[in-house]
Amino acid sequence: MRFEFDKKNWPTIAEGEKDCYLLANGLGGYSSLSVIGSAARGDQALLMSAKRAPNVRMHLVTNLFEKLAVDGREHILTSQRMRSGADHEGFHYLERFVYDDFDAEAPSWTFQADDVTVTKHLLMVHDENTVAVKYEIDAPAGRNAALELMPLLRFTSKKEDFDAAQDFDAYRIEPCSVGEKTDQTGSSYYVTGNDNTLYLTTNAELHTQKPSLFGTMYFSQDERDGRVAYGDAFSICALREQIHNKNDIYVIFSTKRYEDSDAKRLYEQFERQNRAHREQLLAQADLSSELGRQLVLSADAYVVRRESTNGMSVIAGYPFFEDWGRDTMISLAGAAIVTGRFAECKSILRTFAKYVKNGLLPNLFPEGGETPRYNSVDAPLLFVNAVYEYMTYSGDAAFKEEILPVLEQIVDAYRNGTDFHIKMDSDSLIMAGGDLEQLTWMDVRVGDFLPTPRHGKPVEINAYWYSALRILYELTQDTAYQGLAAQVKASFQEKFWNEKEQCLKDVLSGKKDEDQIRCNQIWALTMPFTMLPAEKEMLVIKKVREELYTTVGLRTLAKDDPDFHSVYIGPMEERDRAYHQGTVWAFPLGAYYRACIRYAGKCADPSEKERTMAELAQGFEALEDWLREGCVAQIAEIYDGDTPTVSRGCFAQAWSVTELLRAVYDYEKAK
Repeated sequence: MRFEFDKKNWPTIAEGEKDCYLLANGLGGYSSLSVIGSAARGDQALLMSAKRAPNVRMHLVTNLFEKLAVDGREHILTSQRMRSGADHEGFHYLERFVYDDFDAEAPSWTFQADDVTVTKHLLMVHDENTVAVKYEIDAPAGRNAALELMPLLRFTSKKEDFDAAQDFDAYRIEPCSVGEKTDQTGSSYYVTGNDNTLYLTTNAELHTQKPSLFGTMYFSQDERDGRVAYGDAFSICALREQIHNKNDIYVIFSTKRYEDSDAKRLYEQFERQNRAHREQLLAQADLSSELGRQLVLSADAYVVRRESTNGMSVIAGYPFFEDWGRDTMISLAGAAIVTGRFAECKSILRTFAKYVKNGLLPNLFPEGGETPRYNSVDAPLLFVNAVYEYMTYSGDAAFKEEILPVLEQIVDAYRNGTDFHIKMDSDSLIMAGGDLEQLTWMDVRVGDFLPTPRHGKPVEINAYWYSALRILYELTQDTAYQGLAAQVKASFQEKFWNEKEQCLKDVLSGKKDEDQIRCNQIWALTMPFTMLPAEKEMLVIKKVREELYTTVGLRTLAKDDPDFHSVYIGPMEERDRAYHQGTVWAFPLGAYYRACIRYAGKCADPSEKERTMAELAQGFEALEDWLREGCVAQIAEIYDGDTPTVSRGCFAQAWSVTELLRAVYDYEKAK
């Protein structure tokens, strides 16, 4: 899909900073700045590299400070808010921002100043920590024009604040020695410091300078969210080029040294690589709608290599999150199964299978000497379901022999009891949690206060449990699994149905949270094997639509509940209290749409089926508008619960994109 923005989208610098782009490299590294080219967050960077994929990341290049001189007049093209208030307002010259994921060189910015047009293209190379920038400059004959570019560097871990008091004399820049090639157009350099090396290749003239601070930048989007709102960067060189009618300037930053220092040739090579990668993704996915094809490319941002396990994983969200067990299992079907990325999917399943302990999956992988964290009741059951869906879609029946012992270990642990008070009760339903443990995706803890404890028997966990038992029966034909599944179904239908509200209870706890109207019930309708009769499925869909539905996600709590919080904003404690108390989450919307598609497939009334499919078409059309908001071509983590207008939290979230992609896939197949 093609997304175009123009001057009406940035009447002020503050408005221009609300939307951004994201390019990811499949290693956990990324490039992200606002649509006007500024850093509106401390975690936004022209090059955030993955030093150890996917979570050990280094903020290497914050931005390029761009200065255009025309007949002696200087025009700063860069936009950046500063703590001092002396903002750089290049957005006044910015005519257009375009993001087109089907284009190998995207995004692009077009500036105009004194009749000189500068179009900047940006790409990130898949599987490398490399960002390449191309400037196309068109100056009228007779104009004396020059472009100066100053790299703004940080060389700081993503998890650390930039130290403006450090010794910058420890940094140095040197030219790289090149091979015997004589036709190269460009030069290569390397910058070292703070245990990092950055390679720079360009066809512009490079002038070294004493390292100096750029100035304290103001990150408006971080201040909005109660995070550190200021940060600096340093410069060590400048690139300059005189413009003669039409010139192309190339600047390539990488943690990899290229023997070829022909900047143009490298850029064109990267274009071809990116185009081939995208074409392969689209061919594998076999989706026909423009929305579906866009979501396939958007989802690619989250499928990453994991160096510590020599396998694949899924980044939960940008710019804040890492790869987590629960998020990976929820995202897997959309990221790698329905998109035909079976090799990556199998690698991810094998990666997690290696770390199963006491029937549990790591919710957080170890980095360095850290110990995996297993505090998730849903991830292991979702793993069982993901394995079954992988085998169903891929036809890889042979995988059963390898993976079945792991699946049996998980089910046995839940049946007999394992860590975190997870165990099967006498009614065959799964109960979990105690004390200050938070084991479901509604896992916020504020000190010693749990806004959504959900201790007891959560509805979605038991939906996952039933489906897992049915899967084990399908794989083994052991009637013990079949009998236990029948007991679970009988108990579920008896105890979870809320006759007064005509929907499912959220958690069997004996407390007020038992009858709260929440989105968790929707997953009881979307697992490979489900328990409700069609007439009750219809009632659940109706309740969710009336109480929780928005065009970008489902509310986590009904608006008339006393615990409802309408907005997610402010300091962390305030935000955490609202996180699952009404805040709209995008990823359950995918399950809602899939539940509607399934219901339409069962519906005997043609008019009812037609109405349902028409509503789905309207919902998917609305999604196209949401892809323009926040991070272009992505769906964010959360939105305000009352009336969603702007994205909150991670501006690009794996399960948001992948669950909606899965819904579009099901919709296309149903049609």
